[in-house]
Amino acid sequence: MPDFELTKWYADCVTDGGDACILYSAELAWPPIRYTSLLRHQDGRPAQSRFSLRKQAAPEARDGCIGWASRRWKVEAEWSRMDGSIREVLFDSPDGTLEWECLAPRSTACLRIAGEPEIRGWGYVERLRLSLAPWRLPIRELRWGRFINGADTLVWIDWRGPYNRQVVYCNGAAMRARSIGDTGIELSDGAVLRFEASTPLREGRLGATALAVIPHVDRLFPASILNVRERKWLSRAVLRRAGCADSTGMAIHEVVEWP
Repeated sequence: MPDFELTKWYADCVTDGGDACILYSAELAWPPIRYTSLLRHQDGRPAQSRFSLRKQAAPEARDGCIGWASRRWKVEAEWSRMDGSIREVLFDSPDGTLEWECLAPRSTACLRIAGEPEIRGWGYVERLRLSLAPWRLPIRELRWGRFINGADTLVWIDWRGPYNRQVVYCNGAAMRARSIGDTGIELSDGAVLRFEASTPLREGRLGATALAVIPHVDRLFPASILNVRERKWLSRAVLRRAGCADSTGMAIHEVVEWP
């Protein structure tokens, strides 16, 4: 089997009114695939996604910001970083590694889509580099999410299976979580993040949602990947800490389950 190598970008923007845009940009060396997706959610309406397998530029990190543009879709986007980046090696083995780099845990984000009003809000950007085929990762359930407002940012990864790994950062400091679930998170210092109103953004098997655009996808990837189930939400959330005022903002979070 040729060497597997995947670089995947995730970037989002959420307005105070509850509108959201999520960009996925991925380049796979084996088989050679360039994948771009833009999910658009407007408050009160079902989320809509567009996909492309044609070559489009990946996001580009430069001084103090991350930029992305699509001539094909007539979209320009920029994330101006407010916090330092975070890097963790989530999995390391002789067969390959999974590296997570959060380039912008919190940013001011702006997207311009032709024919639509400008979208401004809080944003988040991360990049994954994987040199091991994902169906060989020792994982059964993944919970991921981010919560951002003008004062606070909380990012979490909870990897469960034969190999367990948890990564939590609150305002740039590494933390531990006592629990991470569908309704919220409890941190080891007693702080609690609660999801108070949630809107589904995407739900279903990867083979029928995110990967469905790839021709002959059932020949390229095993059923263990195609049948992975993803549930992603946009939630109004509140972070509560002893002795502090409630901190309200928007969270994007998901649970991914392997068959």
